[in-house]
Amino acid sequence: MPTRTPIPVSRAMRQISANLDLARRQQRIPVALLAERAGLSMPTVTKMLRTGNGSFENFLRIARLLGLLGGVQQATDPLNTDIGKLRADEDTPKRIR
Repeated sequence: MPTRTPIPVSRAMRQISANLDLARRQQRIPVALLAERAGLSMPTVTKMLRTGNGSFENFLRIARLLGLLGGVQQATDPLNTDIGKLRADEDTPKRIR
C-alpha cells in the first residue's frame, strides 16, 4: 500500500530536479535535445525537471548526460559517511535478515 511521500523527500526531489535543470540551462542544452539523447520523451524530461517525479533510471540517464553521474555515485558511497568509515574494516554481511 503506497504511503504519502515524506516532506523531506519531496523537498529533495524538487531541489534535485532544479539542480538538473540549472545544469541543463548552464550547458545550454534544449530539453528536446536532452530528451532525445536520453532516449526519453520530451514530456517525461520536462516533468522530471519541473517536479522531480520520474524513475530512478531516467534520473540517472539525465545526470549522465549532464556530467553529474559520477557525483551521484560518489554521494551515495557508504564509505563517505562517518558510519561507513568506522565500519569499513568490519565484515559487512551480504544480507540483513
